[in-house]
Amino acid sequence: MLRYSESRLYVFQIQRDTGVWESVEYSSFAVGPESDKYRLSVSGFSGDTGDALAAPAHSASTGNGMKFTAPGQDNDNDPNGQCANGTKGWWFNYCSRSSLNSWQATVWNAYTTEMSSNVVFSRIMVKLD
Repeated sequence: MLRYSESRLYVFQIQRDTGVWESVEYSSFAVGPESDKYRLSVSGFSGDTGDALAAPAHSASTGNGMKFTAPGQDNDNDPNGQCANGTKGWWFNYCSRSSLNSWQATVWNAYTTEMSSNVVFSRIMVKLD
């Protein structure tokens, strides 16, 4: 399992199409082994844009605790299998309010059930003490 110490922060930064930068931090971020399909586990949220991974407005869209889904590897709960949609991989549940690695619809929305895709740039970093 890829697990990191609590002395680090895992930072997600996003830039909206308005030019505004927002950030989310987790004190714990873990990705499970291949045998468990790289299951995500995050906790210790803080930030100024909402926790779209663990506590979205639409609970069926939470990525926390989900296996990684990618084209050709459907591990989400969407019976139609449309979450990866041939272009992206992420920890989808019944799709997601977060997906930062798609050229088509990059999303981070913890507040509504809308699939708002106004993220134009994102980065994920580890912040050391």
